[in-house]
Amino acid sequence: MLRFLRPLTVLALAWVVGASATEPVGTLPPQASEFQFHHDHVIGTSLDLCVVAPNESVAEKAELTVLTEIERLRMIFSTYDVGSEISRLNRSREPVKVSTEMAEVLRSYESWQRKSGGAFNGQVGELVRVWKEGERTGRVPDALTLERIASDLRKPGWEWDATGTAVKRLTDQPLNLNAIGKGYIIQKAVDAVRKEHPAVTALLINLGGDILGWGAAPGAGWAVGIQNPFQHFDNAAPIAALRLKNQAVATSGDYQRFYAINGKRYGHIFDPRTGHPAESATSATVVANDNVTANALATTLCVLKPEDGLKLIASVPGAECLIITPDGKQHRSAGLKLSEIAPTRIFTPQEKKDEPKGAAWPEGYQVTVAVELPKIDAKRYRRPYTAIWIEDDKGKAVRTLAVWGNAPKYLKDLKDWWKIGKGDNDLVKAVTRATRGPGKYDLAWDGKDDKGNALPQGTYTVRVEVHREFGEHLRQSGKIECKDKPTNVKLEKNAETAETVVEFKEAKKK
Repeated sequence: MLRFLRPLTVLALAWVVGASATEPVGTLPPQASEFQFHHDHVIGTSLDLCVVAPNESVAEKAELTVLTEIERLRMIFSTYDVGSEISRLNRSREPVKVSTEMAEVLRSYESWQRKSGGAFNGQVGELVRVWKEGERTGRVPDALTLERIASDLRKPGWEWDATGTAVKRLTDQPLNLNAIGKGYIIQKAVDAVRKEHPAVTALLINLGGDILGWGAAPGAGWAVGIQNPFQHFDNAAPIAALRLKNQAVATSGDYQRFYAINGKRYGHIFDPRTGHPAESATSATVVANDNVTANALATTLCVLKPEDGLKLIASVPGAECLIITPDGKQHRSAGLKLSEIAPTRIFTPQEKKDEPKGAAWPEGYQVTVAVELPKIDAKRYRRPYTAIWIEDDKGKAVRTLAVWGNAPKYLKDLKDWWKIGKGDNDLVKAVTRATRGPGKYDLAWDGKDDKGNALPQGTYTVRVEVHREFGEHLRQSGKIECKDKPTNVKLEKNAETAETVVEFKEAKKK
């Protein structure tokens, strides 16, 4: 299955490839199976794992190793935890002996700041603070403040003692190492699995859109879809795909995280040379040999002009990129191998019917569905299987928006939706994704049915079905008028699903 990469934050965060899709292709090694795991609220984002292992027990042990290593490293790099190593370092102006992990990340920042000509910097903590304050007060930070911060960022932020193991801070600019830290954490988590679980033959890890594919990936490698930054709903089709074989991919962009000040959006990725939000790219996707390189480059490419970013990519062995600018233009490095996403179903001429009679939807309108699966504290909690689909005014299912479930054989437990999907294997493959844990998910419907035909104005029913082992089998439904004006409906919450908000409205223009 494809998963979607989400964009990265100032920390350089992104299953299509921040949010994010991947799909194993071909056959698995003998006596090996693929096991999928999903977790929300992992260092502020979501975690997806695909583990190729001889059995479920080995895969679950690998999953635990990944989670344990992430938590260990969180206590080093998290600026939100006052007891973390980086928080202690930010509070001190005396030499501080640092961990091996902190030293490696700091030296990576030094290297990338030089390579980027100052477009990449690990001391953007004050910029984050002043722009957050600007959002709170409704005032854009003043020019003098930004100039002062930018001037500070041009100075060395720290120095090493003679042993190279202790660091002394040289400025008051707080360290914020997220742009490399998350990629470093992924790399270390994979290293831990390789060391502790030799029976694991392949691993795909997606932490908030930063992805690493390691090992004997099936077929031609892990297929990773690249998210369209102008259509970033959870069920939106990717714009292209690439394949990973012992490679990492990261995406940075300004289209999902931003500061809203007086009705204007300001991206969360900063140009440290000016103190202003970067505006050169809407998204930048980088493939590299390791996650640290992919993360650093993805953030940097959002700051540099596209032509300068391509030059930088050309200087890094094994690195390739796709840069999408605010006008929608794509800038690709010379060696990037992409494939356009082919239709997931082939329709016969008989299936491609003429558009139905009736008035068309207003131009640019769509239905959005905001679904939330609340966090449930229960000892035997299992992530639910979920289906969301649309029915017309005659009760006929016309479009499946999403189906979330790890094992296809259990989809039949979604009894209502299974009446639709059981006879259509292509549909099942096209819409099924990994089971989603607690969290908020946004879906969109473009007014077309599962065959790609445009549907007329009318009244449609949105249905949500949720089934969880050791939990309840519950449903939500509500009618939405898709006619000549915006409207909305709210589906009542239940024990498995928070209130679902459905809206018929004009899509936001890029």
